[in-house]
Amino acid sequence: MQTQKELIQQGFQRAKLTYAQNANVQQAMQQKLLAILHKHCKARNLGNILELGCGNGLLAQNLALNFEFESYLAVDLVDFSNDFIKIQKDTSHKIDFLQADFEDLVKIGNKNPDLQYDLILSNASMQWVNQWSFLPQLSALLQPNGILAFSTFGTENYQELRASCGIGLEYLEPKDYAEILQLDFKILESFEARIPLHFSNTLALFRHLRDTGVNSLQQGFRLNKKFLTDYATRFHNVLTYHPIYLLAQKRSLESKPKDSPSNS
Repeated sequence: MQTQKELIQQGFQRAKLTYAQNANVQQAMQQKLLAILHKHCKARNLGNILELGCGNGLLAQNLALNFEFESYLAVDLVDFSNDFIKIQKDTSHKIDFLQADFEDLVKIGNKNPDLQYDLILSNASMQWVNQWSFLPQLSALLQPNGILAFSTFGTENYQELRASCGIGLEYLEPKDYAEILQLDFKILESFEARIPLHFSNTLALFRHLRDTGVNSLQQGFRLNKKFLTDYATRFHNVLTYHPIYLLAQKRSLESKPKDSPSNS
């Protein structure tokens, strides 16, 4: 049996050619993330940037059009190196790609061992990891006062799938992030939205999942006629997305909570 990471890699590998045309919600989330950065990052130069779960590099391209930066390391489980070679040819910015599990912070750190980043970015990817344990670790890769900005999905994401067949990830609520990040970060902005997508039929809905790489949610699940009919009757071929957006700043040592371990 394949591991969860192997299923994720396989799903997104298969969707490499279809993702951009079908991931409209994820691309809208990216634009929201860019707007948040414009709001909070007044400096034109964002310094050294790390992007986790970069996909085909669209966020890197858009960032290069809107900001200056010293370096950009983009990390993804799937090999998008050819996409980034093309991106590098079209920009004067230094943009590197690393194929890796973005939870492997040792491998990421070894790529630029003497570097702490000014900005860590991620769009629509954090839901694939255990955020309770993973997000606090990112502090070690950030400069004091550095920025962590990401979009992910909340507990109502794909709620119809969870209700009908038990498929779903362990999504978090917005309030959870205040607890997860409280030691090393100050949250500057956080908000959520709901986006219902309407499909002509249930089969089209599941093609959408396949073409955006999300058919790795549960191994062994199989569609049948009865399920398709029941879903259409119960949910009218609607699939709900529940984006969450967050921007936080790493605390300087002086601004950490008084009872934090590093101050004791």
